[in-house]
Amino acid sequence: MVFMLSLQDLQGDNNLVNIIEDWDVLEEYAGEKLGFYQLLASDGMFEIRVQTGRVGFKKEYASGDDPELNKILDFCRRHCYIRVSRKLRDEEFFR
Repeated sequence: MVFMLSLQDLQGDNNLVNIIEDWDVLEEYAGEKLGFYQLLASDGMFEIRVQTGRVGFKKEYASGDDPELNKILDFCRRHCYIRVSRKLRDEEFFR
């Protein structure tokens, strides 16, 4: 008998996000799905992270004025995506 175990089995399906590199693909995939986004800034660099369903996009930009970055932010605002400020484990949320 052969047992197969994958990383996905260890982490559970709900914990995985499939990262894609092409914003246009995520924009088309999103349709009317709900989503989340996060904008991080550090050392003059800006990183945008967007997730809808199990698909995610993340990319760094050297400037906050980058046209693609502003296009993504505009998309998130128009589609009423929820902006995530930070993350916290469930058991630490309420004290």
